[in-house]
Amino acid sequence: MNYAKNISGHNKTTRKTTGSRTVHQVGRICKLDEASQRCARNSKGHTKVPSPNDVANAFLKANFLPRLAETETIQSSDKSKMEKDFYKSLSEVEEKYNISLQDCKEIPFPYNISISLSQLRKRMKKCTDDWRELRLIYDRDSTYFAQEDRYDTGMTLYYIPVIPLYTLLNKRQTSQVGKLLLSVYAYCYQVLKIEYYRNENCYLNWNYDRIQDWMESDGETEILEELKKAKKIGDIMKPKLCDPDNLATFETRLTNYLPTDDFGENCLQIATRFFNLFISHPNTAIDVKYYPLASREVLEYESYNVTLDNYLSFSADVNGHLHETLFTMVNDDLQEYGEIDEPTRFIPIDGRDIPDNNFEFEREVFSSINELIALMDF
Repeated sequence: MNYAKNISGHNKTTRKTTGSRTVHQVGRICKLDEASQRCARNSKGHTKVPSPNDVANAFLKANFLPRLAETETIQSSDKSKMEKDFYKSLSEVEEKYNISLQDCKEIPFPYNISISLSQLRKRMKKCTDDWRELRLIYDRDSTYFAQEDRYDTGMTLYYIPVIPLYTLLNKRQTSQVGKLLLSVYAYCYQVLKIEYYRNENCYLNWNYDRIQDWMESDGETEILEELKKAKKIGDIMKPKLCDPDNLATFETRLTNYLPTDDFGENCLQIATRFFNLFISHPNTAIDVKYYPLASREVLEYESYNVTLDNYLSFSADVNGHLHETLFTMVNDDLQEYGEIDEPTRFIPIDGRDIPDNNFEFEREVFSSINELIALMDF
């Protein structure tokens, strides 16, 4: 069970990542312009990703236009201001990519902008793959082009196991460290808003139900027993993750904990990382920089994207036959999807500064979660 291989889903150079026995390969993810055979879909439809709550101040009032194509927002904006900003930014794009476009300034507004955008898209498609990442951003102060920059999640499944925590809490010799990690889990659930596998609308919940249906049909009693245990413990643990007291006592538990072995020392280090995140970002969810593709793309054909809850969630365990069956099922399912929703920032072509326009928070969160999963793999 090695760390997932990195696969380029956006025509980018893949990066090799090393890691521990925590997550599984998602498999090939189709490119945006590549057709694929669809698999059977969930009857409830795809889980929606909520809009981000805390975004950088400069983007609080921003509308992210569909890639190089938008007229409705243009028509409702200040004509002279938008035209001036648009053509200034367009000239910067032409200079950056060494292209020239037909002058459309004499065409009535907003058709001049619409035609310019169409030209730009056609030219950039011929000379660079960067057209896929170029965005026109409009806010109340200005209109400008920016380039998407996505945080690479490694096309990796980050599934945090719950049964190992239950085991720690119910052994007298490990109950103290179990309570410390319970505060970590409470932070992940209450603040980071990571989905829980016993929640009705959770992607993993749907997959566990599918496994149950299949195993009942095939008479696989061993996996059915594992599944029964997973559901029972999941229901016991959920109220504990929801309990605000387990978050309020995070600092006290961290301060009072004295490790007695290597496992305890590792727990302390990981808990400290999560506590520092809690202190520095007390109200920041993991989707702070998520701008789901489904809400900002004009697709040329039907496509399903890999969303946040598909690859980041609490799960029952990371060992056993149920675990292997789950990851095989998820891997097969996600191979049929299109692009992957990942944390995204927008870097203005003109070089303007956007406060906190970085991935420091995401980098620390995903790294800490990876270490937590490795720790609970026993």
